[in-house]
Amino acid sequence: MFLSITNMCYAIPGKVAELFDNKATIDYFGEKRTVLNEFSLNIGDFVYAQAGVVIQKIETDIATRILESWKEDFMKLKKIDEELAVVDDTVVKDKKILEILKKSDASPINKEDALELLKIRDNDEISLLLQTANKVRQKNLKNSSCIHGIIEFSNYCKNNCSYCGIRKDNLKLKRYRMSEDEIVNLAIYAAKELNFKAIVLQSGEDDFYTTDILVRLIKKIKEKSDVLIILSIGERELDDYAKMYDAGCRGVLIRFETSNPEIYKNIHINGKSDFEKRINLIKNLREMGYLIITGFLIGLPEQTNQIIIEDILFSVNLKPDMYSIGPFIPHSETPLKDSKKIDLESSLKVIAVLRLLDPESKILETTALETLDKLNNGKSGLLSGANSLMINITPMKHKIFYNIYENKAGVEDELKDSIDKTIKLLYSIGRAPTDLGI
Repeated sequence: MFLSITNMCYAIPGKVAELFDNKATIDYFGEKRTVLNEFSLNIGDFVYAQAGVVIQKIETDIATRILESWKEDFMKLKKIDEELAVVDDTVVKDKKILEILKKSDASPINKEDALELLKIRDNDEISLLLQTANKVRQKNLKNSSCIHGIIEFSNYCKNNCSYCGIRKDNLKLKRYRMSEDEIVNLAIYAAKELNFKAIVLQSGEDDFYTTDILVRLIKKIKEKSDVLIILSIGERELDDYAKMYDAGCRGVLIRFETSNPEIYKNIHINGKSDFEKRINLIKNLREMGYLIITGFLIGLPEQTNQIIIEDILFSVNLKPDMYSIGPFIPHSETPLKDSKKIDLESSLKVIAVLRLLDPESKILETTALETLDKLNNGKSGLLSGANSLMINITPMKHKIFYNIYENKAGVEDELKDSIDKTIKLLYSIGRAPTDLGI
């Protein structure tokens, strides 16, 4: 019998097997991951790691008890994952597609092959593409799955991005801001009571939260909990991000949205965001030491298959620690309200192609993708190459108004229900909360 849902951890301890420079090799039941380390550790110590970072040292007796209770379940989950990571190519007749997918099992595909895969429309070929991506994920990262909590603390935004429902000119949206105490208390509760090991603090680009306020938030959370803090607050000056790094923040989620300057200009036509500035910020944050989560939107107007491939390759060249790519879903109170909504199948193909271009990558399944796959609670993305997800821990009274797009998955679920659904989903496909490493 699997561990009960209420006892679920979002990370399990690993044993330090090797130390070198500012990194450590962590062993999870024989599977090893390389992680960044800022602690004073010895070989044989036990730690929690999340998103490739050691976040807490744990006493040996406590770690041993946890691992003992996990061992049987871990092996069961591993077996389920292996059984699902199978490929049936007997129904596909196109020799070119078969050849591309067969060789992708041994090495990353090239740009031309990626474009061929993105073009396929045959249902059997699409199924084989998704199966192959899942097999490549399993081969390279086993059944590891990162689970982050996300707090959407403000839906105010100074920008007017033409695709986004929380844009400044959406006067029909009820706005909210969480107080400092509300944010800190919720983050600490999520870390200490709900066992989250990584928390994303997300908002629109809201200057109400000054650098001093954000630094104070980070310090208070870190003082009372061992948790990885990731910021998703848009563009700020590099000096501001440096202060937040010094306060203890270690991750930034910041998409570049599209690698095509013309499309970028069109979706920011009334805004101040500059493409080169955005890209330079991402690169500079990486140099500063931040873990970078970045990516693009799938299905923007004028975005062709060729542009999507360029977006994927641009993402790969940025060398992020995790990819965040998700479908563009039109919002009724934006200039792009009449745009065509991309379908689930097309979104899954992009995730799968990214996996085959970057086999060892960490790919976040976005809430937007889950919104297109409400019937399966996002299962499709996780079986098409993705291996990370987020659980929204924003209070119900606020999260119903964080409307980047409409009919968002999970906004009407109570927190316990969201956690239960997610854990049941992960168990059903054999995923375990071992860290993905760097």
